[in-house]
Amino acid sequence: MKIDRRTVIQGLCIAGTAGAFGVGISFLARKSESKTLLRPPGALEESDFLASCIKCGQCIQVCPFSSISLLDLSGGINTATPYIDPVKRGCYLCDLFPCILCCPSGALDDEVQKIDQVHMGVAYITEHKNCLNYKNTKVSKENVDRIKAHGDRTELEKELNEKLSAQVGKDCELCSKSAELNRETAPLNSSERNR
Repeated sequence: MKIDRRTVIQGLCIAGTAGAFGVGISFLARKSESKTLLRPPGALEESDFLASCIKCGQCIQVCPFSSISLLDLSGGINTATPYIDPVKRGCYLCDLFPCILCCPSGALDDEVQKIDQVHMGVAYITEHKNCLNYKNTKVSKENVDRIKAHGDRTELEKELNEKLSAQVGKDCELCSKSAELNRETAPLNSSERNR
């Protein structure tokens, strides 16, 4: 077999392209592993969810609050899978769970039919010194003004700031009511996988 210069150059180009592709895939895989995402209600364990989700986007289309988004290219291999960013807009746990009902692949468990069956994550307090409920301190106008000075970046923040303003002179129950938790049962430093 005669090997000419053209064959050698083609072989090197193919090998270089395959090597670059392999490095890119491994980079995306590592990038995907480093993320902890909040998945829609009823999501299976992460590995099962990723194996089941067909990235159809139906859960996003039926969400009445636009709480569910698709992961962009920064998601690595998980690109185009649904997630919830609670800072932008949290999940309102609709009565009928339309996201679960429309999931054709079973990535969202249709056995989940009640709000108390949903375990999407656990909020935790990072700085106890700033938590009024933890310190057993009543909400003051100064507390509200200090928080409002940062502005309302999202509709959810605006809504929470309005609720906090209504609690001036009372015990702060904003987080515990929002998360349907109380100080005795709320794990302050833990995280829980999706369900």
